[in-house]
Amino acid sequence: MMKGRVKRLTAQQSARAIIRLLPRISDENFVRLTTLGRWLSQDPEVLNAVAKVRRFLETPGHPAKDLFRRVLNYLPAERRIRLFETLFYGAWSEGARLRDKWEQEVGVRPPFIMILSPTLHCNLRCKGCYTLGYGMKPELPLEVVDRLLTECEELGIYFVTILGGEPLVYPHLFEAIERHPKLFFQVYTNGTLMTRETAQRFADLGNVAVVISIEGGEQETDAWRGKGVYRKIMNAFEYLTDARVIIGTSATVTRQNVEAVASFNFIDRMIALGSMAQMYFLYIPVNGQADFSLMVTPEQRDLLRRHVMATRDTRPIFVLDFWNDGPYVQGCIAGGRRYFHVNAKGDVEPCVYTHIATDNIKEKSLKEALASPLFRHIRSRQPHNPNHLRPCMIIDNPHVMRDVIAKTGAHFTHPGAEEIYTVKKDVMDNYAACWGRLADRIWAEEYQQAAEPNHEIKQASGGSGN
Repeated sequence: MMKGRVKRLTAQQSARAIIRLLPRISDENFVRLTTLGRWLSQDPEVLNAVAKVRRFLETPGHPAKDLFRRVLNYLPAERRIRLFETLFYGAWSEGARLRDKWEQEVGVRPPFIMILSPTLHCNLRCKGCYTLGYGMKPELPLEVVDRLLTECEELGIYFVTILGGEPLVYPHLFEAIERHPKLFFQVYTNGTLMTRETAQRFADLGNVAVVISIEGGEQETDAWRGKGVYRKIMNAFEYLTDARVIIGTSATVTRQNVEAVASFNFIDRMIALGSMAQMYFLYIPVNGQADFSLMVTPEQRDLLRRHVMATRDTRPIFVLDFWNDGPYVQGCIAGGRRYFHVNAKGDVEPCVYTHIATDNIKEKSLKEALASPLFRHIRSRQPHNPNHLRPCMIIDNPHVMRDVIAKTGAHFTHPGAEEIYTVKKDVMDNYAACWGRLADRIWAEEYQQAAEPNHEIKQASGGSGN
C-alpha cells in the first residue's frame, strides 16, 4: 500500500514538473519531458513507448522534434496543459493505476481505448461505409452514454473515440463530453457539418481531438463521399485551425485510392492543412454488401506499409496504419485487449469491423461485457497468426473468426453481417491466402532477419497500439 502511494506521489510530482516545462519550447526540454514522462506510469508498454520517443528526439534529423514543436506552438498555453492532463497524465498514469487495480481484482485488464458510436444517423451515405448494414436509425440515449462513460472512468479507460454515423448529428455530443472532463475524446467526423461555432466549442472543451475523414484529393474524396464534400472539408480545416483544435485525418484505403493516399503529396497536403496525425483504415467488406473490388491488393497493402515507414522517417506527423502496424502491437488488439466498440444499438463488439456480440450495454455493465466468454475467447487466441503482418481475424485469418462465432454463440449485430462468413467464405479465404503468401515473405526478409538494427526504432512511432 505504501509503495503504491509513493509511486502515485512521484507521478504527481513529475506531472507538475512537466506542466512547468510546457511553455518553454526547446529541443533540450523535449528530451526532459520524456525523462519526466517515465515517472508517470509503471506500465511496461508506456515506458517502452516513452523510451522510443526519447530515441526519436535524440536522433539527428528525426521529424519527431518538428512534430512536438508543431503541437506545442499550435496550442495556447492552457490547452497544452489540458492536453497533457487528459491524454497523457490521465490515460497513462491515473488510468493505468485503475486498470492495474481491476486486473488484480477480476483477472481482466481493461483496455486503453473504448470506441463508441452513439448514433448511426448521418447526413452522408458514403460508398462502402462499414455501417451500412446497421441502417441509420439506431441511437443511444444520453443517460446510457453517460453511464457508459462513467464506467470507463471507474475502469481506467480514459481514451474514448467517438464514431457514428456522424457524431455532429448526435444531439447530446457536447453534453456527454462536458460531463466527463477527465477523459480524452477523439471525434471522427466527415467535416461537412463543422461550423466556426462548433469548432470553438471543441476548443473550449480542450480535451478533444477532431479527426476529419478524407480519401485523397477532391476527385477521390467526392467519389467516396459525394459531390461537393471535399470543399466543405476544406472549410472544416479552416474553422478548426482558427480555433486551435488538435486535428487528425483519416482515410479509408481502397483499391481505387491507395496510390493517392499513400503518397507524400497527400501527407504534405494534410500537414499543410493542420493535421497532426494520419490514420489509415483498409476497406473491409463487413456491411452486408461485400464489394471485393474495393479491397486493396496484396501489392497495394505492401505499398501502403512501405509508404508509412518512409513517412515516419521524414514527416512531422504521427501515422497509424491499423493493419500493417501489427508487428508493433503483436497482432490483433480487439476483444478488449487494447480496445473494443459499442455500437449505437448498445451491442458490445470486439472491434469496429467485427459485427458480432453476446452482450448489450443496456443490459450488462461494461465490466461484465469485457469479461464475457466472447471477449475472453478472442483474447486467449491472440495473436491469431505468428506473422504479425497478418493480424486480423476478419481478412487475414477468417477461419479464426468463424471458429470464434461457432464456439461462443455470438450473434450478428445487423442483417447481412454473416455474409463474409457464409456465402462469401471461400472468397475471404482466398483473399487471406493471397496476402499471406506475400506477407510471409516480407515477414521472413524484413522482420525475422532483423537485418536493420534500428528497424524497430525507426518505425515504432505508429505502433504503441494504445
